[in-house]
Amino acid sequence: MTLLVQRLKKNNIRGGSLCLLMFIATIIVLTWSTSLDTYYHVDADQPPMYDESGKNLSIVLNVTDWKHVEDEIFEQGMVDVKKITQEANDTISGIYRETHHAASIWNDALSKKVRVGNYWYLPGGHWIPADCFPRWKVAILIPFRDRFVHLPIFLRHLVPFMKVQSLEFGIFVIEQANDLQFNRAMLMNVGFLESQNFTQWDCFIVHDVDHIPLNYGNYYGCGGMPRHFLSGVDRWGYKLRYNDNFGGVTGFTRDQILSINGFPNVYWGWGGEDDDIFKRVKSVGLTKTRPKSPVGYYNVIPHHHESAPKNKNRLCLLGHYQQRLHTDGLNNLKYERPSVNLLPLYTNISVDIRHLPWNEKDWPDCRLDAA
Repeated sequence: MTLLVQRLKKNNIRGGSLCLLMFIATIIVLTWSTSLDTYYHVDADQPPMYDESGKNLSIVLNVTDWKHVEDEIFEQGMVDVKKITQEANDTISGIYRETHHAASIWNDALSKKVRVGNYWYLPGGHWIPADCFPRWKVAILIPFRDRFVHLPIFLRHLVPFMKVQSLEFGIFVIEQANDLQFNRAMLMNVGFLESQNFTQWDCFIVHDVDHIPLNYGNYYGCGGMPRHFLSGVDRWGYKLRYNDNFGGVTGFTRDQILSINGFPNVYWGWGGEDDDIFKRVKSVGLTKTRPKSPVGYYNVIPHHHESAPKNKNRLCLLGHYQQRLHTDGLNNLKYERPSVNLLPLYTNISVDIRHLPWNEKDWPDCRLDAA
């Protein structure tokens, strides 16, 4: 270990501040540039930029393919990226098969990396700044099923966005591998647990795959958690439907997630889980933060699929969240061993989640509610 690394580890705040200062300097340049298209050539192949008002100058949400996105992000390093990703997959599949939840998988099995610009790339979409010591290590968790049109569009914008902020980050897609109604919150629990097999993350940002941030000043570091990163989206006229809205993009530290017993496992279908989570946050004395508009503006990728059916039980479940807080979440979560696949831009965690036994003793029965 070099003397520099030893000094940085000894004083994490000073080292982390170096990356943070680089990000702040970048934001200052972008904000005060009178014309970004003279500083950065903005066209259909550029990631989103924003002007001094904070809104984007150019953001491309049209359908794209994986080859185009990978070539754009990795440039000349794609051959090396594919090589080490395949080697890492061969290794990690053996670890997961023999010792599920093995400690420090990244340290023991995934030591190879490739330099891509000012970042080190590790297989499965793990990025580490190469020229500064990052203040935060951020896990991006994406609950997912059948959004294969959205995913490359989303990652095309998210990866450059995170790199501008000089954060260490990893991207995890938690895929529901069955035809049951979609259970976003249970997938969040799975992602929280499984992502910790790879490294010790400082915080976890749960991110809908169709939400694209429009402002680099919307900092995805781990301060100010729990955090709701949205102040408005385009489909609502860059407003929120209600002030307690806690959906789309939310962030928590590890200890905060543990303090609320993770996320509810009982919400099958669309709606309700975000409000339940916010009630949990308030019930343990935590206060959410949110960026001011237009820093927290997002665009939503147009949908190419039918929306999930609404959860008919959501109002009953919300009304009785308190009875479930300590018994519905991480401590009653059960699922079959997931299939983990490292891909160039993300780690895919495919899991067959199922309905868990209803706690007849402590939970009011909402299963037949038709509200």
